[in-house]
Amino acid sequence: MRRLLILLAALIASPAWADPTEPELAAAREAEVRGAEIYAYDQAAWHSTDRMQADLKKRKWTLDKAQQEGMAGYIVEPAADGLLLATYYGVRDGKTFAMARYWVRGSKVERGGFLKDGDDPALSPLALRLVETRGKAVDAAIEQKVFRCTRGNLNTVVLPPRADGSIPAYVMSSGVEDGVFPAGGHYRYVFGADGKLLSSRAFSKSCVNVDSRNVPKKAAGFGVSHLLDPQPTEIHVFVSYNVPITLFVITQSNGNLWEVARGKVTFKQVMKDPI
Repeated sequence: MRRLLILLAALIASPAWADPTEPELAAAREAEVRGAEIYAYDQAAWHSTDRMQADLKKRKWTLDKAQQEGMAGYIVEPAADGLLLATYYGVRDGKTFAMARYWVRGSKVERGGFLKDGDDPALSPLALRLVETRGKAVDAAIEQKVFRCTRGNLNTVVLPPRADGSIPAYVMSSGVEDGVFPAGGHYRYVFGADGKLLSSRAFSKSCVNVDSRNVPKKAAGFGVSHLLDPQPTEIHVFVSYNVPITLFVITQSNGNLWEVARGKVTFKQVMKDPI
């Protein structure tokens, strides 16, 4: 890692002397879009959870009390006016119902709270499908005995249906330490319109945690190597939104050096001596 950081510091101003293929560039652009979407849905879950926990205290409920009342999880779905709706749902007697709803824009919870008497606790058909998909993704991850790269619980981000009706669900290692974010231990499960698992993949073969606290001041950023794709993935983009430094990715199959900074993927150059 020390050698990579030193090398990156020297290469940051170097011009590119070869270009990746058009499919690789197209995949990088798709990664930008998908990574930004994952981040947006994850932010909605994060900030609504903070508000929900504050509302629990106002009700003089503990999380254990909420779970005794049936609380089983959350799901995020698109709402009107560009907002995301985070619903905290419960399950009782086999029925799923809303317990709290929060409308989020970016990192701000604009409105919402626990349901009051007279509020409709029914979940939308989309929300019910997302809840079902979330459960299937977690079950698949458990069955595959996926590895985590932090001590925290696995995080889930379920995105709304794509044009073909499929739903991508991400099961990811969670950040638990300030200044450190996992770049490994992340997985994608895609379910068809019929609810059946279409595909699954891991994004790494081992754990790499981006520790921004220990990056030398003169270093251009934090470098990682990537074995499974010829360009950065949506996970690299997602990670870049969660760290205060530039991420550099060397794709081993072609020796390309890429910069990923706050969601933007930029090809830098072909490495003469890939790490």
